Amino acid sequence: MKAFYTKSIFILILLCLAVSSCTDDFEEINTNPNQPEKISNPGLLLPGIIRSVADRTYNGAWNRGNIVADYGADQFVSAFDWSPADAQGYFLWDHYSRLRDVIGMYDLAVEKDLKNYQGIGLVIKAFLFQAMTDIYGDIPYSEAIKAKTGNINFPKYDTQEEIYNGILADLTEANNLLSTSNEAVSGDILFNGDVMKWKKFANSLTLRCLLRISDRKDPSAQMAQIVSNPALYPIFTGFEEQAALQYLNQLGNEFPRYRGNGFGESASQTMVDILKDLNDTRLFVFAQPTFASAGGANPEYVGVPNGISDESTFNGGTEHQSLPGLLWAPTNASPDFASPTAVQTLLMTYGELQLILAEAAERGFISGDPEAYYRAGIQSQFDYYASRIPANYTFPKATNVQPDAAYFTQDAVAYTGTKEEKLNKIWLQKWIALYNCGFEGWSEWRRTNVPTITPGPNSLGFVPVRMLYPLSEQNTNRENYDAAVAVQGPDNTQTHVWWDAN
Repeated sequence: MKAFYTKSIFILILLCLAVSSCTDDFEEINTNPNQPEKISNPGLLLPGIIRSVADRTYNGAWNRGNIVADYGADQFVSAFDWSPADAQGYFLWDHYSRLRDVIGMYDLAVEKDLKNYQGIGLVIKAFLFQAMTDIYGDIPYSEAIKAKTGNINFPKYDTQEEIYNGILADLTEANNLLSTSNEAVSGDILFNGDVMKWKKFANSLTLRCLLRISDRKDPSAQMAQIVSNPALYPIFTGFEEQAALQYLNQLGNEFPRYRGNGFGESASQTMVDILKDLNDTRLFVFAQPTFASAGGANPEYVGVPNGISDESTFNGGTEHQSLPGLLWAPTNASPDFASPTAVQTLLMTYGELQLILAEAAERGFISGDPEAYYRAGIQSQFDYYASRIPANYTFPKATNVQPDAAYFTQDAVAYTGTKEEKLNKIWLQKWIALYNCGFEGWSEWRRTNVPTITPGPNSLGFVPVRMLYPLSEQNTNRENYDAAVAVQGPDNTQTHVWWDAN
């Protein structure tokens, strides 16, 4: 019996030693060397960030921005005011999830002293915050994305003026960081690692932001600083350099609507009629002939009024209405002509930049020839869309998109008239140029009131000027939500944001 107990104790001791050894090696054994716990290269994060930002920007443009800016026809009020459905207010609030990745990439770049990645992170951060504040107005900014680093789970809302100050500061820092170090940039699916193009994007975006707030703050000094020193503050010099994501043929890398379920809306009457009145060949890009007239000797383009209760009955039915252009066709709507690569997501274009400079020069913010900027901004649009037409299209061909000389000499386009008339021409051309470019067309309409947008007879009688905060903010961040509403005004679609002085 004594021998039995001695043997049992010995076995128990061996088991304890074995368990102890296993425990000591547990972390090493259960660590996958092929899946590191911490990403060490910010280039691994960059492709997913860019794709997510672009896809959301594109979908936002199609599903909301095109409608509320009156490029596409639908119930544009309901697109922004499906209260209390949280999904609507949340539509671009989820940029905060993208900002978490952006800030994570930026912090990693700071840790590794990678200045180009820091600059890229700041440009994307500025782009996202500008998109959100223009839609909602006052939003969490200075305390946002600090749940982990600052233990802030309920961030305060900053005023739009404070947010724009922060955006402009970030873009200035981005310009100062980019191209000051030698590290190559990998994972850049937007500019293919060309750091100078990121620098141009930073300064071009700065000019957009400065003009956006120009009715509240004089932008002259900062605008002139950029325009007068292209060596230090380079900007886009052609549409080939603009911030446009090129999609690929591979499954999952096509433009987001390629495998979608039809167009979902018609071309708007406002857009179609304006382009027809101007004899503007972008009509062939932005809209299709009616089904009833397609293929005939005299194809007709008929847009649908925005905000009518039953679009299907307008002008004799859908056979006599124009859909959006073929470039945006999903496969099930046009299997012969749908392209996975012809359309790009446009974050900011050279055409927009030139029209920004035209207005800035006309208003005396910068020196330069406003007509030259104006003409360049318009022509670059025709050049860009001509370059995007696939070779297999029967119509339009690239040659159909280019205007004749008479386009620029007609009264409605020629750079003549009073200062007010010239500005109205710039604003109209900019609205056209911003087709399907996020919510920028809507923001410019709010800022300029050009073109005239008339709510349909069965709408609520107004065009929204901001989007509702998501319902989740009222439920989880109520104190800060209430404080923001007290400063900005009621949380509805008729409260103007700070820069919208109309």
